[in-house]
Amino acid sequence: MNMSWLKNLIGFELTDEQMRDIPYPYLEMHTHVIMKAAQAFGLLGAVVVGPLVALARSETRTLEDIKSSACKYGKWGVMMSFVAGPVMTHSVLNKASPESVYDRCYRLRYNRGQARFDRGSAVSAASGAAVAVPMGGSPLLGSLLGMSMGIISMVVYNYAWLPKN
Repeated sequence: MNMSWLKNLIGFELTDEQMRDIPYPYLEMHTHVIMKAAQAFGLLGAVVVGPLVALARSETRTLEDIKSSACKYGKWGVMMSFVAGPVMTHSVLNKASPESVYDRCYRLRYNRGQARFDRGSAVSAASGAAVAVPMGGSPLLGSLLGMSMGIISMVVYNYAWLPKN
């Protein structure tokens, strides 16, 4: 990957030539799928599975146990994405031509909603960790909940408030 990819993720305006500069399309596609898997599995683990597991047992129905379970399952969800992401990508890219992989990366770079989604997720994860530490909370749980709030916020923003093109 290169600086053009990072600048696009951060939100800089790039020329079409800079957008077309994709030296490692397979790496870029793997990175994209791993990020999506981390977002999905982290959100499901921290917001759905973890709290449900804690609430299912009567001895773990305290707020502290729910937070601990959300942190545990969210962490394992994100870690699982580093295995599942490459497997999912490889299974699809196995049949794809190099031109189609390049084209997919090019279209992903131009997808402003997708870039906004990734940026909101990353900024919210960092913000959640930064806010949790001074409050005496777990930075891991803060980042998981921040990432989850960033994902939910960007879904609402992208689909409810932005004009449909």
